[in-house]
Amino acid sequence: MSSTWYIGLMLVMLFSGTAFGQLSLVPMKYSKVKLVSGRHSLVVDLDDVLTDNGGTMPGNAPHQYRVLFTTAKDGFLYLVANIRSHSPVSDKNAPCGGDSPQGIIWIKTDKKLAAPEFKSEIYESCSLNFYDSKVNKGRNNLYIEFGGKKKSVLRYSNLSPEKGLIVSPLFDLKGVK
Repeated sequence: MSSTWYIGLMLVMLFSGTAFGQLSLVPMKYSKVKLVSGRHSLVVDLDDVLTDNGGTMPGNAPHQYRVLFTTAKDGFLYLVANIRSHSPVSDKNAPCGGDSPQGIIWIKTDKKLAAPEFKSEIYESCSLNFYDSKVNKGRNNLYIEFGGKKKSVLRYSNLSPEKGLIVSPLFDLKGVK
């Protein structure tokens, strides 16, 4: 075996998702996605698992996913993705018709994809009166102000992924001395 071939093989292993232990998400039909970790894969219907965990998809299929963060910590893999959906209102001229609701999903699992955990939060939706959300994504964190009359804040840190999505009320500090 030549040393060039060996170095090339080591570089491929170094830069592959398997070497890093990354979790990836592959969209499928409707609300189904495939989670992939190395040689392991798992097909999940997000509508079902989110409903079972008190969450929901932001709207109707088809859904578009954009992975924001992936990391591994303490034997677990984490993935945070933005989900953009179609409006549940089919008439584009109706109130909220043509809306593009959005949400964030957090996934935690081990490298073999056993017993994954899911959490979600909708932050942009006409039907929920969530307008003008402010999304700030940094290198290792996410901060979203959202809501109707009662504003909320969603926070996520990729340095502490085990804490998941943290949602709390946004306090208006105007007039506070």
